Amino acid sequence: MFKRLLVAGVTAAFLLFLYLWLGQFRSELQAQEIQEGMLRQAEEITSKLSPEELVGQVIHVAIPGTILDPIAKKEIETIKPGGVILFGRNLGSKSEIKSLNKDLQTSALENTGLPLLISVDQEGGRVIRVKDGVTQFPGAMALGQTKDKDMAKKVGFVTSYQLRKLGLNFLFAPDMDINNNPFNPVINTRSLGSNLETVLNAGVSYEEGARLGGSIPVIKHFPGHGDTNVDSHLGLPKIEKTLEELKNFELIPFQTAIQNGADAIMSAHIVYPKIDPNFPATLSSKILGDLLRKEFQYQGLIITDAMEMDAIDEHYQKEDPGVLALIAGADIILMTSWGPTTQSMRDQILKAYKKGTLVREGKDLLKEAVKRQIYYKLKYGIITEFAEGPKNGRAASVFPIELPEVLKNHFAEQDKNRENLFSQYYQETLNRDVSRKAIVSFPKTFLPESASIENTVFYLKGEEFLSDLKSRNLTNSDLASLRKKLEKKEVKRAVLNSFTQTELDLAASLAQKFPEAEIVCLHYGTPFLDLPDVSNLKILFSFSPTPESKKALLYSVLDRKNEIPLVDLILKPNPKKSSASIETEVDSVSKNTK
Repeated sequence: MFKRLLVAGVTAAFLLFLYLWLGQFRSELQAQEIQEGMLRQAEEITSKLSPEELVGQVIHVAIPGTILDPIAKKEIETIKPGGVILFGRNLGSKSEIKSLNKDLQTSALENTGLPLLISVDQEGGRVIRVKDGVTQFPGAMALGQTKDKDMAKKVGFVTSYQLRKLGLNFLFAPDMDINNNPFNPVINTRSLGSNLETVLNAGVSYEEGARLGGSIPVIKHFPGHGDTNVDSHLGLPKIEKTLEELKNFELIPFQTAIQNGADAIMSAHIVYPKIDPNFPATLSSKILGDLLRKEFQYQGLIITDAMEMDAIDEHYQKEDPGVLALIAGADIILMTSWGPTTQSMRDQILKAYKKGTLVREGKDLLKEAVKRQIYYKLKYGIITEFAEGPKNGRAASVFPIELPEVLKNHFAEQDKNRENLFSQYYQETLNRDVSRKAIVSFPKTFLPESASIENTVFYLKGEEFLSDLKSRNLTNSDLASLRKKLEKKEVKRAVLNSFTQTELDLAASLAQKFPEAEIVCLHYGTPFLDLPDVSNLKILFSFSPTPESKKALLYSVLDRKNEIPLVDLILKPNPKKSSASIETEVDSVSKNTK
């Protein structure tokens, strides 16, 4: 009896294993069939394009306004771009954004036969382009300070999902630079943090969530823009590190994200002389080709940072930078202008292509770049999105006549999964919860309940702060009243807010003048300032000027029960300003606030 049961059990276990294995095998076969189908479609579409159209596809352009005006229309007709980048000037209300993107896509389909990648820098915090229709999350540094990978994934997903619903399908985030140089003028709070673990965990999680959301996330700025004190918009930064040093630090978040499935990377306009003394990463075959493509085996999209930035424009304009970038391994040349500048870039690349400059080792680099971009337009359902409806102009001959059934089913399932994930990931309180969890303290941990509300005086500026105080039936004081209450020892705590160095110095002055009081400064700007180190001054950081971040700062003083942790960043060395020098600066501020 026992033997029969044993045999039956073993047989059942084997059949279950076989069933599961066959299921996995079928799934793998189907996934392979889907990928091969998309590659064939991309190859077929690419083969239909003329040299002028191929060149246009690798160029992404900007437009001037909130509508498809004659300038924008001419840009699409002339350049035939593969994508358009939108800025704050282009983005109005939710309905205006949808209308603009619909018109852009209609024009692109008629003139190029293909839909656009429509990109936006929506990093959160101080880098927010879309103000309607998308949750205004705090920025990357705030997200990093939460130390919560699940939150990072949800924020990435929700941001990407909401952008895609507006027609924005190319998200220039997350920033994977490790901001270990507190004097960095450009990355700063756009980074997730100063240490490897924070950037790695939050960055990879955000990218994974964003990839599921439907807008293609772009990790940036490869191979790392964190350890520089020069803004590449204004100059040419150099990082004097060996490849080995980069591999042990800056490159780890990028490499991990690639291994996790990242589909798009933006290059940095930075020279790494010990790797390539002649060219910045954007134009370097040693960095984009040998390191990223070959050593890291990265097969996804590579997009340059804006080619009008001074790091390129002032130093390499005579060397045909667009051509160099494509030879190095880039697929997309990002332009943030229109008209003569983009036409010059198109002419430069077209001339090189007709001369055969873009054919290397038997490979047509231009066609490879276009095919890769089209593949990702297919993978994310961007081409399928426009499968229904009339095909006018160039779309009649370029757009796929019929997608295979397996691809149709795949994209339908993709959309269904995305909707299910949104209902799972999005809660009304997500932004509030992230913003609150991001609050950290300097120079040590902070106990909110160290003084009661009755023993607290407020001197706050800004509509969000004042509105929040009013909703709590709390009174705001002016600076003179605050000083009097501290002088008479009527209160034990004073709460101020700050965004600038001068405002921080005001808080330090009060702390020095009234050492028996606790001075709390709610700081919503960059933490990379000359931070005063006064024993009774407590600074709370939100790293973000969003309304929810400002509410979170006040909540942390008035409602939070648990201890607020110490900030986890490499900050500027303490300047040790004298009490007298701070007082002099602050007296000036005080006069101007009366």
